[in-house]
Amino acid sequence: MRHTFDFSWGEMKARFVVPLLAAGALLVPAAAASAAPSGSTGRAVAKTADFPVWCTFQGEKPFQVTHGGPLYAQGHYTGCSTPAPDQCRVQVDLQQYEYGGYWRAVKHKDSGWTRCSGRYTTPGLTCVHDGEKETYNTQVTLQVEYHGRFSEPGIADTGSTVIDC
Repeated sequence: MRHTFDFSWGEMKARFVVPLLAAGALLVPAAAASAAPSGSTGRAVAKTADFPVWCTFQGEKPFQVTHGGPLYAQGHYTGCSTPAPDQCRVQVDLQQYEYGGYWRAVKHKDSGWTRCSGRYTTPGLTCVHDGEKETYNTQVTLQVEYHGRFSEPGIADTGSTVIDC
């Protein structure tokens, strides 16, 4: 098993290279997976013997549409190889920082196995303004499938947002 992580902190990007598993694999829930340090792009690569098959999914920092409104996490596909994977599965998690260095998912969106395109947004987290600021980030997890073979999940976190929510 081989993992390659390439982080460019100034541009907030992370690249993942992960080999194919011999048989189908289950998508690891983001809460159970080890997160990569701050980066906003996770690339899962599924390699065949002849050529790589991959897609890239970009996560965005948590945001509010209206001031004082719900908090959302969102991400979108930014590209795929040619040929493209047969299907992809992406998870977008709005995570809240817990004391002691842990993050927990408070809202979640799972695309299921589908075409490798589109934008996915978590349901909104209703903000209760109590004067205490909390730290949130977006974690994206991407897995691709090509001709019955599955990549390991690529995982990336965005930068954090501190908000009274």
